[in-house]
Amino acid sequence: MQLFAYNQIGRPDELLIWVGVLGVATPPAVAFEIHGQAIAPSSQLAPFEPLGDEVCDTYDRPLNHRAIFAFPWPATSERFAVTVIAGDQRVVLTSKRPAQALPAKNSDSFNLLLSSCYYQPNDKSHALTDLIKAIKPAPDFTVLAGDQVYLDLPSLQNLPEDKTRLAQALGKKYQVNWFSNPLNQPGLADVLSHGPVLCIPDDHEYWNNFPYFQVQLPNTHWPKDRANWRELATRLYERYQMSPAQAAGFFRQDIAPLSMLFLDGRTHRDDDGTHMFNAQTRNAISEWKNDLLKRKKNHEPAIGLLSSGQALLIEKPGQWDRRVADMEMVNYNDFSLLKNALTELFAAEIPVLFITGDVHWGRIVEGKNQRGKTLFYEIIASPSRLIDTLGSDQLNAAKDKLRDLLGDAKTFPKHPEAPKNVNDIKLANLTLTTKHRQQGDHVALLRFHAIPGGLEFSVDYICTDPSEKKRREHTSSRGPFKLLSI
Repeated sequence: MQLFAYNQIGRPDELLIWVGVLGVATPPAVAFEIHGQAIAPSSQLAPFEPLGDEVCDTYDRPLNHRAIFAFPWPATSERFAVTVIAGDQRVVLTSKRPAQALPAKNSDSFNLLLSSCYYQPNDKSHALTDLIKAIKPAPDFTVLAGDQVYLDLPSLQNLPEDKTRLAQALGKKYQVNWFSNPLNQPGLADVLSHGPVLCIPDDHEYWNNFPYFQVQLPNTHWPKDRANWRELATRLYERYQMSPAQAAGFFRQDIAPLSMLFLDGRTHRDDDGTHMFNAQTRNAISEWKNDLLKRKKNHEPAIGLLSSGQALLIEKPGQWDRRVADMEMVNYNDFSLLKNALTELFAAEIPVLFITGDVHWGRIVEGKNQRGKTLFYEIIASPSRLIDTLGSDQLNAAKDKLRDLLGDAKTFPKHPEAPKNVNDIKLANLTLTTKHRQQGDHVALLRFHAIPGGLEFSVDYICTDPSEKKRREHTSSRGPFKLLSI
């Protein structure tokens, strides 16, 4: 049996522990300790159920399961350890209850870890695991902003058409990433070990440019095959990544003056460019905007934090690119809801911070209104471990060999560069300026403090390349940046 556990995000009054076991038809009883003292869950939100990978024993009994347990938060504001015990195995994770308000500048910061786009086959050095263990200060809140798994890669894999065998093939990719420590492989186990953790899905939780068919993926060519893949991928996402608190398609949490809204813009996408959000998520965007406006009207500090699985400031793909490459949020009619909400907030001089991943480069963009007041930042961190791209990787490697002969080799020849400017992108008449560009594998740690009238934050871009020399040279801190609403 293999055991893994992590702290999923939940409602403000509940500590949620996801527990997964591999290789047993009947999951064992699970015990918990906090501060070394036994503690019983207040409820079991999801009883042990199959993980959805269709792995069974000779009696056709599912062998891999998960359950979600709820506890009251311990009476401490400090980080604490949770020990999960099942059979003869145990897993230790840490968590810290998010405060109701950001700390003042004379206190320790509130720390949000932002990571996305993790391709496990390219993490053989375990560099990501080692760096996450060493991050100081430790994350108080972890956001995995899409592509935690790449179900559709490598490009030339021969995925089975049979639904059961397809479930097993897709489920194996989740197992390696989530159960990486007990399986003694690189993976996400240590990234997940500092809770609470929130996972936002993007296309590779399904397949590239989901829900559209892709030429290079035969399993997407026919409606029946796409329906099978969609059903299985959704089930795996829900049972590995999605907290019960995200079941409506979004997650909302306020840490004053921050009002945070995390959006699932992928699971409910249609294939005609109309909706990327379900009705509940669309309502949540309006409520989030209205709550911020109400705070402003009451002369309270009000700063929005918005997140989804794709970038906000991106060129609109044309008819060809949006089918072959990826449909961006701006291609969907739903984007007008986001754009109009932001326009209304900026008109009231309510600032917003947007955080995401997806694009395989990192960037900080600042937006100011016509009066020169800073009202917007977009923070991107991507990838934590870059995918292989057949064709372009080989071409880039060949080009870099030539550059090396000329003494001009690139540091990250396979990684794309962030655009140098965003002059052609319009967002509510803001003047947009690129403040930082990050290339190579990395994650970002955002460190927040409350200040009179708003907040101050810094961004630590932490290079996760296997090369220690590159990590030293390409890890840096940016900021502090200020956002003020009164």
